[in-house]
Amino acid sequence: MTDEPKAVLDVGCGTGLITRNLMEFVDRVDGVDFSENMIETAKILPNGNHPGINWICGPVEKVLLSPPYALITAGQSLHWMDWEVVFPRLKESLTRNGYLAIVGQKNSPMPWDGDLFKKIIPTYSTNQDFVPYNLVEELESRNLFHVRRGRRALSLFRSSKVSTIMSSHSTP
Repeated sequence: MTDEPKAVLDVGCGTGLITRNLMEFVDRVDGVDFSENMIETAKILPNGNHPGINWICGPVEKVLLSPPYALITAGQSLHWMDWEVVFPRLKESLTRNGYLAIVGQKNSPMPWDGDLFKKIIPTYSTNQDFVPYNLVEELESRNLFHVRRGRRALSLFRSSKVSTIMSSHSTP
């Protein structure tokens, strides 16, 4: 992160898996989530009470933010948001050389991948017409997100078993 201030916005932060683990590298992290239960859980998990974390409960489309941010992260939460509102807002909140990082995790193979997925959706989903898509490609096709091509350094991230399990659930 090269821009100042070294502030991060974590949208759809849930239990703060990203938020709580960034504090050793930055000055401030604002974690936003719609769920009060998720925010309350985040506060009691390791590093959740760090004075540099500002927990904000509400929809990212409407909450009061404190930009500028050198980094905005979104981990497995963007599909819940109104992209036409959120992406212009995020762009305005970034520093000149800031980045939006869409963070995902892939635990392959999962039992619901492939044929099982094709059976689950028609049986249990209220969205019978769901078609899987690549989030980044979809955002680019709508001109909501532009991927900067270039070298990226990879880093290994480890989290405790409890933290991983807690962050996997939509409600604690």
